[in-house]
Amino acid sequence: MKQLFIIPFFILLAAICSCKKDNPVAAKVSPGGDDSSTVYYQLNTLGLHQPRSGEYFILWTKTSPDTTWEVIAPLKIIYTSPEDSTMMVGKFLLNRSLDSIRDVLVTVEQSNTPQKPGLVLCKENFRNLDSSKKLLTFSLESKSVLGDFYPLLGNIVFTSKSSDPLAYTHEFYLMNFSVSDYKPSLQSLPATPQGWEYGLWVADTNFTPHEYFFYGLFSTPTGHDSDSTNDFFSFPGGSKPQQMNMPSGNIIVTLEPLLYGDQLKYHGPSPFTLLQFNRIRDIQKDSNYQMTNVSEHGVPSGSITFRRY
Repeated sequence: MKQLFIIPFFILLAAICSCKKDNPVAAKVSPGGDDSSTVYYQLNTLGLHQPRSGEYFILWTKTSPDTTWEVIAPLKIIYTSPEDSTMMVGKFLLNRSLDSIRDVLVTVEQSNTPQKPGLVLCKENFRNLDSSKKLLTFSLESKSVLGDFYPLLGNIVFTSKSSDPLAYTHEFYLMNFSVSDYKPSLQSLPATPQGWEYGLWVADTNFTPHEYFFYGLFSTPTGHDSDSTNDFFSFPGGSKPQQMNMPSGNIIVTLEPLLYGDQLKYHGPSPFTLLQFNRIRDIQKDSNYQMTNVSEHGVPSGSITFRRY
């Protein structure tokens, strides 16, 4: 896994203090300025990209002795490194010791002021308090809540039962093709947690903004997806008017939060991409093309540091 970038904290402090009007947690900061109750946080991640319009990543904490989750802030990505790491910063008031922060969550929500945690993206794993008790670090991971996608494998086959010799250039499935049999191509696909399913999309980058074509939701390697009107094999995929033999964009499998019902196709894919196939011009009928696992950059992991001065 690529290393997450670290920005010196004195630079971080200056950035926060000079940008108070854009601070996502300004409402929680004392109007008289920072004091000993102020806690600064810095979140460094892989796999946490800008959410879609109308979606928010929310930071929550649970502090001892309370047993309820408290909203800290909607997270705003302020920097993305060339290695695809992202950084989010902010501050809030805590009238208890830093060590009272016991649990951390990041969720995806449709409101920036949720009353309780919605769909969990990642949670705390390892916790470390330094000897000064002014620096508290949590590692964050998504495997325990979303599943382990690193072993995930998948192929695409362009095929058709139509008598039209070019129909296969408009049709594909997540399956393995052989002369005598059709088998599911997705291997090591985790069961989706409640509130999530997998999405299948085609992106066309010849347009600005890019165009996305939705093929349906699914939760298992076999069986029709949710948009099965023009599906002629019992696997995720199908036939649509757009040509697939164009070297622009890609075919992707995403992890989708179930926030939009039948309107999902109008919102585009989630930022949580798991598998990807870069489209090519010379596609061969009934050939199995391997997809690339990009989940390291598609689901979030990283760390969050809380600091008090």
